[in-house]
Amino acid sequence: MLEMQCMLRYPQRPTQLLMGGIQDKMISFDLEKGKESQLLDTGGSCAVLRYHGRFVGCGDTTGKIHLRDPHNLTICHTLDTHTGTLSDFDMNGHHLVTCGFARQHGNLQAVDRFLMVYDLRIMRSVNPIQCLVEPCQLRFLPSDHTSKIVVMSAAGQVQLVDTADVDNARLDVFQLETGGGMALSMDISPSNHCMAFGDEHSGISVYSQAGNNEPVFNPYPRDTEFADHLLSYPHMSITDPKAIYSSIPLPHLPPGETSYASDNWPARFSKEVYRPLPVVDPQVLEAMKMVGTIGYAPNIGNKKRNVMEYNLKKNTDRENLDQDGNSNMKDSGSAYKSSVPKRYKKNDIKLGKMGSDDFDFDHYNKTSFCGLEASLPNSYCNAMLQVLYFTEKMRIIILNHFCARESCLVCELSFLFHMLDTGHGIPCQPANFLRALRTIPEASALGLVFSEANSMSRTSVPRLIQSWNRFILQQVHIQCTEKLEKPAPRLDTPSPPPLGIAAQLASPDWSRSSPAKKTSDTVSPSELASISQDMAAVLSCPKKADEIDDVDDSPVAELLGMRQDKITKCGKCHTKTTTDNLLLLCNLVYPEHSTLRQKTTFGSVLCSSLCPEQVTPAWCEKCKKYQPTSQSRRLRSLPFTLSLNTGMDNPSDLAFWSTQMTLILEEHEGTGGTEKVVTPTKQVPPPGQKACRYGMSCTRSDCKFWHASQELLKEPALDVGDKLAKIQKSWVPFEVTLYLTEDGTVHTKDEIEGREVKESRTYHLYAVCCNVVDPVNPDATSLVSCVKVGPSYHARIGSPVSQWYIFNDFTITPIPPQEAIWFNLKWKIPCIMFFSAEEVPRPLELLEYRNPITVDIFAEDKSIQKVGGKRITFTPLGAEEMPKKGDLIAIDAEFVTLNQEEAELRSDGKVSTVKAAHMSVARITCVRGEGTMEGVPFIDDYIATQEQVVDYLTKFSGIKPGDLDANFSSKHLTTLKSTYQKMRFLVDCGAIFIGHGVKNDFRVINIVVPVEQTIDTVQLFHLPHHRWVSLKFLAWHFLKSNIQGITHDSIEDAVTSLRLYKKYLEMKKENRIMEALSEMYELGKELNWKVPE
Repeated sequence: MLEMQCMLRYPQRPTQLLMGGIQDKMISFDLEKGKESQLLDTGGSCAVLRYHGRFVGCGDTTGKIHLRDPHNLTICHTLDTHTGTLSDFDMNGHHLVTCGFARQHGNLQAVDRFLMVYDLRIMRSVNPIQCLVEPCQLRFLPSDHTSKIVVMSAAGQVQLVDTADVDNARLDVFQLETGGGMALSMDISPSNHCMAFGDEHSGISVYSQAGNNEPVFNPYPRDTEFADHLLSYPHMSITDPKAIYSSIPLPHLPPGETSYASDNWPARFSKEVYRPLPVVDPQVLEAMKMVGTIGYAPNIGNKKRNVMEYNLKKNTDRENLDQDGNSNMKDSGSAYKSSVPKRYKKNDIKLGKMGSDDFDFDHYNKTSFCGLEASLPNSYCNAMLQVLYFTEKMRIIILNHFCARESCLVCELSFLFHMLDTGHGIPCQPANFLRALRTIPEASALGLVFSEANSMSRTSVPRLIQSWNRFILQQVHIQCTEKLEKPAPRLDTPSPPPLGIAAQLASPDWSRSSPAKKTSDTVSPSELASISQDMAAVLSCPKKADEIDDVDDSPVAELLGMRQDKITKCGKCHTKTTTDNLLLLCNLVYPEHSTLRQKTTFGSVLCSSLCPEQVTPAWCEKCKKYQPTSQSRRLRSLPFTLSLNTGMDNPSDLAFWSTQMTLILEEHEGTGGTEKVVTPTKQVPPPGQKACRYGMSCTRSDCKFWHASQELLKEPALDVGDKLAKIQKSWVPFEVTLYLTEDGTVHTKDEIEGREVKESRTYHLYAVCCNVVDPVNPDATSLVSCVKVGPSYHARIGSPVSQWYIFNDFTITPIPPQEAIWFNLKWKIPCIMFFSAEEVPRPLELLEYRNPITVDIFAEDKSIQKVGGKRITFTPLGAEEMPKKGDLIAIDAEFVTLNQEEAELRSDGKVSTVKAAHMSVARITCVRGEGTMEGVPFIDDYIATQEQVVDYLTKFSGIKPGDLDANFSSKHLTTLKSTYQKMRFLVDCGAIFIGHGVKNDFRVINIVVPVEQTIDTVQLFHLPHHRWVSLKFLAWHFLKSNIQGITHDSIEDAVTSLRLYKKYLEMKKENRIMEALSEMYELGKELNWKVPE
């Protein structure tokens, strides 16, 4: 290496270091072997190295950037960036940004003030970004969804540039204190807390975020570990006859020596002394029962049986410190035991060697209903997905939906509900639904999309799930509209940024507003009027005239919709304006003085929330200025299903609930007579906790069960919600009756006297979605739903009854009805409630499930590939070949990796999988299993993806970069939804699928196939308690053919699986299956299960 300029280490080659410089060679250096492992031709020079998930970027001084494959470092793409020298570049997400020099007036070079921006998905430049400073170096801020770049000039000027804000509407510029010298280097900490800049005077300037007094540099910092202090021993005189020389440990013998000098100590100066017996714990002696000469006592120290701990008193101070620390930990663990019952706690899937197949899901779900796995990001919505599924008419509406939109949430919900219908207790994954949710810009703008599964704890969970409920109901309403003549809005186009209150909805620090609450006095009158106008627009959701007509045709509007008149009246000119709106849910609005000890029923709060009234400044067209305006809402009709967002995301709402529950408890205790609560003489466990079967004899310090006479020490104080649960009372009723009067107001039975009733309806509670927060560990927050499953669902498996269940991801537990309205506001916070009426909307009375996916789906097969030269590798089905029940179809699928697997090395040396790899289907192949064209594929679809692919797994999948991109692919490229619909038709028609490891294929495709419709060659050619055999070895042994050479091919694998099944039938007919399998296993052991070359 002549002049090295850059070095790089990246995950694909963790033991190698990539080095580049001003020369035509680049070196890959092996750090373990200490020598060069690869020498690459750079074509000029390599001054800058950057790593991206898909590429390793090599910057040339001539202005070119070569994008290389991280695995073999071959050049995939080359970008010409600047006409002069390249200074620096960086990659993040889908963008590559460069800075450099531009040639002017011949060969003179000047700093190019434009940052060149390239889209890595299409490998083309997009609009450049102009900088105020002369860019010399740049870095992306290290974050998942960042679009900001830090740009530094040689003079020490720093500017923050946003790629999403190309107009530089907000300027962030500051000057470094370099003492007049040049700024030479910069970097940003991985934690995104600090930025460091170096100058030519050997100074480093470190900047941190404003308000962050304790910044950290690494994402997971930990304290420095120092070596233990050397033990000091007391001085002993050689003439002291009572000196204990054995207290000094013997040193290590030098090489060649086998004995110590003390071994030759005279016998008259020594005597044998044995170890003293350990002192037995007095508690053991008290509980010990003597049987003859042997005493029996319970094990109080969680030690092995018949073993007593022997403590050497080498360091008294350290031992006492450890004992004090352990005792404090035990005391704290006993005093702060979690009050959350086990059925409400979040259960993580423990992955074994076979992935999730080793996990016993039946232990957590003993019902025939399907749970939902929560290993993917944005799985927080599992609880609400179950609520929507068990809303009978909503489920049928969604199942009957069918459209051609690619990112249609209702179609993905339909596919998910179909899996829940046919799963029979098998946990399902909402992977495709969450994938569609991530692609919708509106969902990201509302803060409903996260990149990590545990990111939910950083936000307000009640506000999050209520925003999700509002968004999903609106999406289902729009996309289920029967009138489809007008073109559907494109979901992949970015929506304009929200304004006013909508911007507050999208911002993370928005606090929930209600019409009855006053606005802060610090806001100016003009700002207050603008906010009020935006709030009114959001709350009313006004429609255009042509959109109001479409509302009547929406089945969701028939079920959930409330027609409403919004009446606005100016306080000066008394001009009255009325607009027609549609509401799909209701936000509960509580009284302003939440802690006022005045009893308010749930029905009264609901009525005032359905018809709120407020006075706010608003624009008056007649007065031509902002005037105090009274806004009121009047209902035209009552809904058949009532969806309520309870708020509960601020202390005021929680205080109101706690006050009302306290008033109910005090009223019950003060009634006297037989209704007075009598303290029982026998202690009973609180709701949700089981008593320990050992009772007072239990000596485990970490026992999770309830113990008598230890409630004050180990159990937290009972909340008012727990006390109400003991007396079978709650502020939320199971049943509420609403009366709609002629003036459009809603009242309960107590308030209806003297009013003319237009409509009345009785609602029954059937679903509650709650936020569970562990008081001991507040970060362990989750969402569960309590759902009353109706007779129509139970009739599929037995008698048509109704039963309440808790749906906690894949954990499903039956509960008594009273537990659904048991709310301990310390850990169980209600977020969403669903009430349903006994009546059914007339247009939905005869609504039944009809499979919307028909054989026509094969006639609509279209490729989205844009370039020419497409190679067709399959023969479509003819009209007479359409699959029927029992037809054989061979299948194989290939995948790519979106997120790598995360594992940790345990202390015992074993590797434990913390997070499974996130796979995405990339190719699906289906082959005819019988007939004249047996073995000919009729589906061979490559699945386009808009998400970033971390690893194409080319060696195992045969998928190469560009194969899944519509702009560059030469394959038959389709959307996932198009291919999924064809797979659904094959499953619904009863076809039988043959493949090798089809269970994993169907899991990644995210489809449920009944067991009787699958034939897995992995299971056919397997002996119990033996290893699973690969397809390659089976093909070599039984079919005498070599497959899977350099890469895998799904057509070849599917045809091989079909031939193996035919071979299995032949051996079964000859009754020699066991003999053939035994011979195969013996040969496999000899060859170490490798196919000979």
